[in-house]
Amino acid sequence: MALSNIYNQIPKRYLLSLLGFFGLLNAYVLRSNLPITIVAMTTPTLEKSSINTTTILPAAYNWSTIAQGHILSSFYYGYVVAQIPAGFLATRFGGRILFGGSIGLLAFLSISSVSSSARKEALKKVLRPKCSLSISCIYPSLNDIWSVWAPKKDRSKLAMFTLSGAYTGTFVAMLFGGVIAANWSWAWVFYIPGISALVWVVVWFYLTANSPSTHPTISYEEAKYINDNMDQAISRKQAIPWKDILTALPVWATIVAHFGTDWVVFTLSTELPTFLVKSLGFRVDAAGVLA
Repeated sequence: MALSNIYNQIPKRYLLSLLGFFGLLNAYVLRSNLPITIVAMTTPTLEKSSINTTTILPAAYNWSTIAQGHILSSFYYGYVVAQIPAGFLATRFGGRILFGGSIGLLAFLSISSVSSSARKEALKKVLRPKCSLSISCIYPSLNDIWSVWAPKKDRSKLAMFTLSGAYTGTFVAMLFGGVIAANWSWAWVFYIPGISALVWVVVWFYLTANSPSTHPTISYEEAKYINDNMDQAISRKQAIPWKDILTALPVWATIVAHFGTDWVVFTLSTELPTFLVKSLGFRVDAAGVLA
């Protein structure tokens, strides 16, 4: 009863932002765990078999450097092409369904990739693009969610708190991924966040709604506040000025700036753990912390 009273008193837009934060956290842990895990999968390990002897265990998978590069980069194949279609899907089916469904699919595919690791790396190249297709739906779905749930005065803080889950998830994946792989098994780097994400999906669909008007437990005051402080919706469809967009210098300046930033960030996050272990000789757990 006490928990029910606390739940009823929490503003539902804040609860939505909190759940969105943990959703992005789970998604980015699943997205960021392979660069550190693949090092553990392809590096021989030392095992103390007695007081004075140490056994060198062979690497779990003998993937070449080129094969590892293909596996790591295959994530971005689907991520690049699916952003715009994901926006149309969010408009068609609603951001809540697409956000929860895409993270659930990402969790399922990540767990499935562990059981398929013994097969050829070609299968991994198929699973990773599928993971990227699911995660590419996240940001368009969040935009749709906040277009319905965020009043003008609260929009920035609600959206930014949710988006901070992405950076937190990347930090968590790098910090704990190497530790888990070094002390337990690399497979648990997929299992733990995968199970966590599936639990989150259940909570997400149970506690959220498509809009304030369809939420079963939202207070009348909050629903009225949200509806009274929303931007005026445009009912008619407008033609997209593609020519003006593609010929605008600020648009191209933004594209170039983002390309440069993303190139550096994605290259470091993808290749840095391998460089620290293979070139500088760090342990897998230390490489995760440093990366």
